[in-house]
Amino acid sequence: MEYEGQICRAPMERASFMLPIMVGCSYNRCKFCNLFRHLSYRELPLEQIEQELKRVKGVGGNPKRIFLGDGNAFAQKNDRLIQILEMIQQYFPDCEEINMDATVTSIRKRSDEELRKFGRLGVRHLYLGIESGLAFMEKDHNQEQAYEAIRRLKHADMVFDAHIMTGVAGKGRGAENAKALAEFLNQTEPAHVVNFSMFLHKEVPLYQNILDGSFVPSSERENLE
Repeated sequence: MEYEGQICRAPMERASFMLPIMVGCSYNRCKFCNLFRHLSYRELPLEQIEQELKRVKGVGGNPKRIFLGDGNAFAQKNDRLIQILEMIQQYFPDCEEINMDATVTSIRKRSDEELRKFGRLGVRHLYLGIESGLAFMEKDHNQEQAYEAIRRLKHADMVFDAHIMTGVAGKGRGAENAKALAEFLNQTEPAHVVNFSMFLHKEVPLYQNILDGSFVPSSERENLE
């Protein structure tokens, strides 16, 4: 399968078989993100996904870990995601875990039974972006909802991995943000924490906020401290 876009996944997934099930990100509104803005979001046909599974099996592949791409793959409709997971089980019954990016909202839309079903079908690690300034960054949830989503996720025997971003709180708020983030991580206990440094392209909305003065980025020294 020819991959479209820029590959972005946690370092823990570097040895996973990456199976694209969509192009782009179904949310794609975070102010700082430029990974998917140049792409028109679309779901890949199930027939194309199955052909990729057949191709990998045909060359002797037997992945133990599979990462579903691209951005926010967990937001796929229940029936479609279940079909994809069942196809993976059909072609690779020895696969031990299926992982993907998610959002708090994509978890909250599922019932407890639906979450448990995904766990039974092999979904194990969900990667969530945990940022400060949720409303300003156009995240579609608040902190209380994040706590609740992660609690329900763990009750369904799935694992929460945190993506965090140094500098996202802006100038003068680094220490405040670090303390709040530490409290959140201590309470939610992610399996892994992946730290990104904020790097802004001129095409992202947050860059315009810098130009108009509504967001002042922190210095490299503040980020390190």
